[in-house]
Amino acid sequence: MLTAAATILITLVIAGAQEKPNEAESIGMRMVRIPSGRFTMGMESAALPDEWLVGPGDTMTKRPANGDWDESPAHEVVITRPFLMSETEVTIEQFRKFRPAYRGNPAHTPYASGISWDEAAAFCRWLSEKEGRTYRLPTEAEWEYACRAGTKTPFPTGVRPSRPEEANPWGLKNMQTGVLEWVNDWHGPYPAAEQIDPVGPATGYVKVVRGGGFDYRRIPGSTNKTLYPARSPYFARASNRASMAPSFAPAPVAVATDKGPGRHEISFRVVQAEMPKTSPLPAEPPLVHAAVKQTATGLDRGPDMTRPYYRTRPVFLSLGKDVSMREVGWKLGIPRGIGVKYHNTALGVMPNGDLLAAEYNSPRGENDPDQSILTMRRRFGAEEWDVPSPWPDFADAADAAPVFWNDRGKVWLFFGSPRLIGNYPFQYLTSDDSGASWSQVIFPRFDETVEEYTPQPINSVVRAADGTIYLPVDGSGRNSVLFASPDNGVHWQDTGGRTGGRHTSLVIGQDGSLLGFGGKNTDIAGFMPLSTSRDGGKSYQLSKLPFSTLNSGQRPSVIRLRNGHLFFVGDTYSSKQRAEKTNTAIAAVTQDEGKTWHMRELEGGNTLGEDGKPVAVRTVGYTTATQEPNGVIHIITSHNRPELEIELNEAWVLSREPAVASAVVKMQAGSVKTYREDYPDGTPRVTWSAGTGEDGRYLLDGVQFFYYAGGRKQWETAFVAGRRVGVEAYWRPSGDKAWEKLHRGDGTWTWKVWNEQGGLAAVSDWRGPDLVKYELMEKKPPEK
Repeated sequence: MLTAAATILITLVIAGAQEKPNEAESIGMRMVRIPSGRFTMGMESAALPDEWLVGPGDTMTKRPANGDWDESPAHEVVITRPFLMSETEVTIEQFRKFRPAYRGNPAHTPYASGISWDEAAAFCRWLSEKEGRTYRLPTEAEWEYACRAGTKTPFPTGVRPSRPEEANPWGLKNMQTGVLEWVNDWHGPYPAAEQIDPVGPATGYVKVVRGGGFDYRRIPGSTNKTLYPARSPYFARASNRASMAPSFAPAPVAVATDKGPGRHEISFRVVQAEMPKTSPLPAEPPLVHAAVKQTATGLDRGPDMTRPYYRTRPVFLSLGKDVSMREVGWKLGIPRGIGVKYHNTALGVMPNGDLLAAEYNSPRGENDPDQSILTMRRRFGAEEWDVPSPWPDFADAADAAPVFWNDRGKVWLFFGSPRLIGNYPFQYLTSDDSGASWSQVIFPRFDETVEEYTPQPINSVVRAADGTIYLPVDGSGRNSVLFASPDNGVHWQDTGGRTGGRHTSLVIGQDGSLLGFGGKNTDIAGFMPLSTSRDGGKSYQLSKLPFSTLNSGQRPSVIRLRNGHLFFVGDTYSSKQRAEKTNTAIAAVTQDEGKTWHMRELEGGNTLGEDGKPVAVRTVGYTTATQEPNGVIHIITSHNRPELEIELNEAWVLSREPAVASAVVKMQAGSVKTYREDYPDGTPRVTWSAGTGEDGRYLLDGVQFFYYAGGRKQWETAFVAGRRVGVEAYWRPSGDKAWEKLHRGDGTWTWKVWNEQGGLAAVSDWRGPDLVKYELMEKKPPEK
């Protein structure tokens, strides 16, 4: 029999053993026990206070009353096991035990910041080995569950925002104040069904960040030099989701000097528990990445380049002025996150012949934190553009300024985040398969100080004869900065000089010089400046171009054609046109390196307005041009209504003849052949038929089938001379039909969409790109 003293001793030992897991002893980290339970994850059930929904100036347009699109649908989540979570974010001193050279940011003392997701995950692995227990980042569901602490309101205190160091009912501090926090999950859409111990999507491009948003705005000349809309209560809500590339971290120059890009506000806290055994959700790629052929057939087929060729086509679907994208458009089949404001174009020809286009995409107005990059594809041989996809996207950061570059078969996509705290001048992804898959987001490596830039890449990337890559980016004022990489993107540097204009489009001269065309709101005697550098961008000489100066919302594009000539497209904006608020868009060609230019006004061509006449092309806005291997030049407009893709050739610019190609052609007799691409196991991936149209172009003709690995159908479309006809259908990987379109010969079509439960969700009728009518099959509330 145990003595009373022995019983007391054993009790104390057991109690001590129970308390021990509440401390990560080796680094002095206090852990808090979080119980198992159930909660509703996602969008708020009640409308938020009006004062939370409006931000300063144009930095943050009015927010949705119940939360952002990526917080829906609200869904039930069960956390089946209790876990331990650190009371606060990891401190500077704790992180230094892992990385002794870490400096920290005094603005965020005592907590670490500027930590990448990759480093946070490495810290957890290090601590697990050190402590002999499993430490990891919390799942997104665990984070929101712990933050809510049994409450159902935006803050545990209701609608009163939490205060710094104020503990929630479960004893956790700073989850909605101070530094932001990485979680384990990739960012992706929520499912509607109940989830048990969810771990997010299987793959992705950005990791979820919780506890706040990203963006800021500097106000020149204001007593309040910097405003932080991302720190408003709206972004600190328990349900708010931000996201960022996992490698986001300070550049080497910033680590060494405490100045430079990448000094962001993201930190992390840890969980002590085994990872849930739940399978991740399947990560279905956006449409722009799906069903991409790798076969490059017919790239050289095209119209006769000695004869004028010109045609246009609309790019976007249009809901009309009175139809809400959020309340209607997304339910009709347009992806959630697509907005109503598009600008700042990119355009590139893929190695397989497809065209990829991109613009910034905002649900409300420019510079909104929900602004993403919108990308879309026109399949080689098809006449219509696919529905766009909101990708890439740093959620709660206003992403902008995309640029495509086909670098001898390797495709680069550059973009910027002008108001992101800790932003780089640009970031990029690369693809080796015509945009079917992409690398993770890469932030440029800078070993020297970079400053005085606006993170908005401009529409041109060039490679010099010595292999150096040059990318122009907006400067800090009415100029542009040139960034250069001598080693294929491993290292980058500011070349030092500044061009004579903002939004300068770049091309390499025949003598190897760098030629920068234009810039808005800058001029030489009323004309656009040409900035010429013969020392790799260290300095520039300015001269006058024959094109009128540009206004706000306008940017030219210049490319070197395959025959060596220079092609220019932009707006001409004389003082009279400025007074009358009208202008004209032009295309121009020089065959003698700029000594003389041939110009011609752009026109609506095949795209007709409500009056049945070709639409007016009064502006091309932030335009981009590119050229196919067959010689056809493609332009995409911005701020034109409707926005257009324009196809033309040099002969059209040089001619004065009216020459608009027919929008409907027939196939050359006997030209149609069948093709097939297989998966590695020999099963078909895609089968299709294509041939040559009477205008010389490669056109799809016949039925095209894409298959998932395993043999299920993915996408079925019938074509006649490049135009979709009859029934087109797309299936989810599960085998359920996602949508179906019925294309009629008169340009009208019907779109049916099914939800994930297999129910018909919406039916809409369209005339070309314009919505005619729709019906939403809303779920009826259950009878009581």
